[in-house]
Amino acid sequence: MTMPSLVTRHPSLVTRRRSAAFTLIELLVVIAIIAILAGLGFAGMKGAMDAGKKAQARNDVSQIASAVKAYLLEFGRLPEKGTLMATLTGNNPKKIVFFEAKNAVKGKGGLQGQNMMDPWGEAYKITLDDDYDNKTKGELSGVEHLTTVVVETMAPDKKVISNVQ
Repeated sequence: MTMPSLVTRHPSLVTRRRSAAFTLIELLVVIAIIAILAGLGFAGMKGAMDAGKKAQARNDVSQIASAVKAYLLEFGRLPEKGTLMATLTGNNPKKIVFFEAKNAVKGKGGLQGQNMMDPWGEAYKITLDDDYDNKTKGELSGVEHLTTVVVETMAPDKKVISNVQ
């Protein structure tokens, strides 16, 4: 007969094996950290998207103003206000495309009918120097400029984006 060992006689001396699984607290801490990092990432992403839309709007107003000025140089007159975008996109006597525009997509802007839409879905405000005195007053800003065309839009932060400053 064998004698029971000291370990079998005293269960308190038996070392427990640690389970290979995570505890509930560890899992909750990891989930909380991931949620915080995701929240920070989404906030940064929104800021980058807003900056991208403002850059797109600045580019659009510059391109539209350049197209109007190119039309004026080519034909010696400004395009008709009611058909401005059609005229600039190739519906003119020489079929010259002064401005290339994609069709409007919500949240990205583009051409919608006779209006060029900004990235926020509003039409750009285009003011032409109809009396050819080289003075044009911005529709949104209310400021008079020495130019033949003023193209403006308003960003969600209420700042006017214009081809003239």
